[in-house]
Amino acid sequence: MHTHAFYGRLVLKFTEGDVELKEYMCVEVKHHKNVSEKIEEWQKNGWRLHTYACAGVRLAGDVNHYLLFEKGE
Repeated sequence: MHTHAFYGRLVLKFTEGDVELKEYMCVEVKHHKNVSEKIEEWQKNGWRLHTYACAGVRLAGDVNHYLLFEKGE
């Protein structure tokens, strides 16, 4: 199974002058059969699934699945 992960931090909201940050991680999964196990793996490590999307050329069989996870308050 081939996956890519891209790490980043985004500003989420402002609270009483302080900046609260959440961490986001985008994980690419090459086959839909591996999506649920990848979600389970990341949730066990304290991440929550924020967004799921897929893109690609269906006729060519090249469909990539993108899971955006978030961590933090």
